[in-house]
Amino acid sequence: MTDENTMGCCCEPVKENNEDISCCGGDYEVTDDSKIENPKNPKKEIDLEILNKIEDMGKSLDMEIIGFGKIPKEELKENERLQYSNAIVFTMKIGEKIINEPPSEFAQELNNLLYDKFGKSIYILSDYLRENGFATQVAHPHQNLLDLPQLAETSGIGTVGRSHLLITPELGPCQKIGAILTSIENLNFSKENKHNWINDYCKRCGKCIKACPEDALQKDYMDENKADFIESQCLGCNQGCTYCIEECPFYKDGYRFVKEKHDKLETKLKEKGKL
Repeated sequence: MTDENTMGCCCEPVKENNEDISCCGGDYEVTDDSKIENPKNPKKEIDLEILNKIEDMGKSLDMEIIGFGKIPKEELKENERLQYSNAIVFTMKIGEKIINEPPSEFAQELNNLLYDKFGKSIYILSDYLRENGFATQVAHPHQNLLDLPQLAETSGIGTVGRSHLLITPELGPCQKIGAILTSIENLNFSKENKHNWINDYCKRCGKCIKACPEDALQKDYMDENKADFIESQCLGCNQGCTYCIEECPFYKDGYRFVKEKHDKLETKLKEKGKL
């Protein structure tokens, strides 16, 4: 739940005067860096060679994870800006320099530089797809076109934790998310998400909530798996704060360690008949 007095957070799509506006970060300007126009008669099926090329290009541009997701029909109806229901999802690591920098204007500048790099990289891949006959629409990592963490979860690469951040095996909560919506229909869409156990762990943990000095994350007593996010109180939106990331066990201890700890606890609870 967001503060009703704000326009929305980085986790939710926002529309103002029929235009895209940036998410957290104040006066950050998102520009369309496309150099190639969409084809008039776009292709709907991609061959493995081009898809592998996209993945290789993504890795060369420092993108860590690539997944494929579908936007629900209900969301397409509600959000008229979305042009395609199929999506290629990308993540880019938030480096230690950003994580270790205390909240400040400089920390936000470091975040914005990462947004710049990530955004430009996605447009390069978008142009490559257009050049090969596929239609695209870029969901910039710093633009509220749609709920990117939820789309990433739909693609099966991770799960959205109580911090409202995507948590993945490779990066924990340390990533930005971007996507390319496309006319391509034969992508390898995920049919299940093997990371949903994270919800149960987050419900018992809550360290991200305690770590926030401004109470931007608050317990949701209606749903223990989630936390209310109050954007107007979040220092991450204009000072690059990462306290919720720093205290997250998936950042401090790693995905594998947390999974082993979770599985042991689940086994004990089952033995005691509490599950």
